[in-house]
Amino acid sequence: MFKHAFIAAAAFALSAPAAVAQRASEAEAFIETNAQEVITLLQAFGNGEADESAVRAELRAKVEEIADTDRISEFVLGRYRRGADEGEIAEFKDVFQNYAISVYERELGNYAGQDLTVDGSVARREDDIIVRTTVTGTNGGDTYQVNWRVLDGDAGFQVVDVEVLGVWLAQNQREQITSLIGNAGGRVSAATDVLRERMQTGEPLGGEG
Repeated sequence: MFKHAFIAAAAFALSAPAAVAQRASEAEAFIETNAQEVITLLQAFGNGEADESAVRAELRAKVEEIADTDRISEFVLGRYRRGADEGEIAEFKDVFQNYAISVYERELGNYAGQDLTVDGSVARREDDIIVRTTVTGTNGGDTYQVNWRVLDGDAGFQVVDVEVLGVWLAQNQREQITSLIGNAGGRVSAATDVLRERMQTGEPLGGEG
């Protein structure tokens, strides 16, 4: 009996790293494919092959597809998620998800006409992977690192955070939003109002962009 248990444990120990490596490889392919689709879409707009309204609609649909905006909206509320009025939470999530999509639109828009290369990945867990990429400007332009945190859940792979120029967007948004709520005595609606204003003016929260 002990022998059989030892063999089973050894088999699991050998298979686990392989499973993690396979999942990481799939996450890399997910980022490479979807990022390239965005770059191609934006390049078509830059070349005059597609109009702005069509490009924005397609880009928004792509962001909604690859980013878990519901999970991100829960994360950025931090400790204020617990005990808050459910009506306020629902209103915040609706506004924030539109705001988050606009942020990803802006960040992904910076890739137009550039090349993205997947450099590898780091598995935090089997279902939580950081995919490392390098974005290079055309004709030997500047290069910079963009890292993507990807979770694998019921909906498949989805992006929950992106690190651009050393700043993780969702983590930065959490700091800004919890500060707004804290300064307003814990009112989630205060952050909702600021996000609405930022979407109207096109101005990002402090520290973004």
